[in-house]
Amino acid sequence: MKTQAALFDGPGKPLRLAEIDLAEPGPGEVLVEVKATGVCHSDVGVFTGKLPAPTPLVLGHEGAGIVSAVGPGVESLSVGDHVVLTWLASCGSCFFCRRGDHHLCGRPRTMLGAHTMPDGSTRMSIDGEPLRQFCGLGTFAQHTVVPEGAAVKIPDEVPLTSAALLGCGVLTGFGASVKTGGVRVGDSVAVIGCGGVGLNAVQGARVAGATTIVAIDMHDERLELARKLGATDTVKAGPDVVKQVRALTSKRGVDVAVEVVGRQETVNQAVAMIRRGGDAVLVGAGPGVGVDDVLNNVVMAGKNIHGCLYGSARVKDDIPMLVDLYRSGSLLIDQLVTETFPFTEINAAVDYCSGEQGARAVVES
Repeated sequence: MKTQAALFDGPGKPLRLAEIDLAEPGPGEVLVEVKATGVCHSDVGVFTGKLPAPTPLVLGHEGAGIVSAVGPGVESLSVGDHVVLTWLASCGSCFFCRRGDHHLCGRPRTMLGAHTMPDGSTRMSIDGEPLRQFCGLGTFAQHTVVPEGAAVKIPDEVPLTSAALLGCGVLTGFGASVKTGGVRVGDSVAVIGCGGVGLNAVQGARVAGATTIVAIDMHDERLELARKLGATDTVKAGPDVVKQVRALTSKRGVDVAVEVVGRQETVNQAVAMIRRGGDAVLVGAGPGVGVDDVLNNVVMAGKNIHGCLYGSARVKDDIPMLVDLYRSGSLLIDQLVTETFPFTEINAAVDYCSGEQGARAVVES
């Protein structure tokens, strides 16, 4: 079938709207009409050249839509189902899946690294040439074909524009606090970087029962939104944030710090602002970023550093759980959609997010 997509041809080039060919879903696959897709920091990183990726490529990995067709053997989904898309289509049987660590499964790493289906192929093409699907999804298209496990059914009444964020920003941020960081009732938490992921780390800390939640960012608009989502204190990003955070915790330091920015200085700040024996959760670290003076900053203080991949998610359980929290009013998602764009203006959506404006831009089809 034919569908519209926004093609990425290389860093610095605007996304190119084009009609592409999409194969019918094969065994264990589903065709999804993408109704909404968020523009994530990872998409922007590829667009600007900070993250390497093969071209031509259809970006987008944070989406929601409606199942249009199912391939042979699909049992959990039917035509008309509303779904959230996720690149974590784990196998369910490997060493990591048997341990419950589905986010460490090797199967979805092909989707994440090669930007293909788990078998290394792609269902998108143009003029007979294959197109990679970012994270095996390619949601910057009006339709996509994905593995059955990459589409999680949600209730029809959940707005798809908000549901799209469950596929990455909400799942990652919430999980960074609750699952990777293990935030407990009464804990103190600091979140460095309050974009789409960081704001959900704030929410995760609130839902988990943290009593002190410090939001750190350079943008006043995001700090204001962080307060609405659960932050008890806000600190403007800068060289003295560790001192300010410690002052809010009797100079002891926070129990958990979640770092979402991915810069050397903010990673070091996250480690420095946790108490002895505390936990630093690193979500956004980029290539070459490390921790300075591990002996004194980590070992001698008994601190714990956790890498956070996708909020340590088990998507088949966690996305329904997040939907339940949303429907109960405990998890705020509508407020995270600070701007929407029609599909024809997808470049404007990317520019909006590149400028670190608001929380999330969502492209609607």
